[in-house]
Amino acid sequence: MLQNRLRLIASLVDRGSVVADIGTDHAHLPVYLVKENIIPRAVACDIRPKPLEKGRLYIQANHLEDKISTVLSDGLQELPPETADTFIMAGMGADVLIHILSECEYIRDPRYTLILQPMSRYYELIRYLYKSGFSIITQVCTHEGERLYTVIKARYSGSIRLFGEADIYLGKLELNHEDSRKFLIKEIQKAERRAIGDPALNSVIELLKGKLYESN
Repeated sequence: MLQNRLRLIASLVDRGSVVADIGTDHAHLPVYLVKENIIPRAVACDIRPKPLEKGRLYIQANHLEDKISTVLSDGLQELPPETADTFIMAGMGADVLIHILSECEYIRDPRYTLILQPMSRYYELIRYLYKSGFSIITQVCTHEGERLYTVIKARYSGSIRLFGEADIYLGKLELNHEDSRKFLIKEIQKAERRAIGDPALNSVIELLKGKLYESN
């Protein structure tokens, strides 16, 4: 069974997709997706040989070698365009996600779906997506214990969105959902600490608090 974070990511995968799981670690997610017949096949990728080997052994233990391959790759560098139509990148900082996406030219194509789960500074990832012609399809949140996570499903549209600073914090959070509200409250608290050295953030914080109040 997957924990909440990976289960939420799995719920955003379109049935019948071919998935490349970037930074797969132990390959739990691609194995789950194939075993549950959500997808027909997958590629499990990691930059580090040891976690990739653990993933390969887990795939082997589940008798899925014919449906899930493993690739040693720094981001998408070793993956040709026909590898997959859905790319999952989870458990990385926003700076790493931005680097991976900015280094891959072919990903700027509407036939590819991105499922991104940043571990930090999610708003910088949203800023990058908006500036680079990607549209956010949906954004959802979940928790594991006290830790809150957000997952972003996006696709290239070629449309450069105009946005304000509050927009990159809001993304497409559905504030009528409890975990999304809790996630934004936590991010506002972080922003308040940063505002001590950057008073310009105070106006953004007030806008975000207003959105929370409106959603009550």
